[in-house]
Amino acid sequence: MEETITYFREKVRGVDRDRYFADRDLRNILDKTINDIILCMVDIAEECLKKHRRRIPETYKDTILACHEFVGDIALKVAPLVKHRNEIIHQYLKVNWQNIMVIKSRARDIMSFAHKVMKNT
Repeated sequence: MEETITYFREKVRGVDRDRYFADRDLRNILDKTINDIILCMVDIAEECLKKHRRRIPETYKDTILACHEFVGDIALKVAPLVKHRNEIIHQYLKVNWQNIMVIKSRARDIMSFAHKVMKNT
């Protein structure tokens, strides 16, 4: 997870909205990396829930929220980020740049969630 967050931060550094829309390769890299970050959070959340013999919820967001009892309020902070992954994957281009900025600004929360969940698995 740390490697992916670091990669994302490197790729998004210095990128503005105009470049994001003009550079298809960069756009694809950033979009795919966000997808990878969110799916990684869900995977580690599922492992935490399995370890504690909890049911795996139906949605990604609920899976992350189900870890609240083990990791605290950080689950509440990162669970809404799943929405950004869904928007990117389904190519809602007009909001993708906003999603890039949200994920960039929440990278510390994502890492905190990942560390706390991994401690509980």
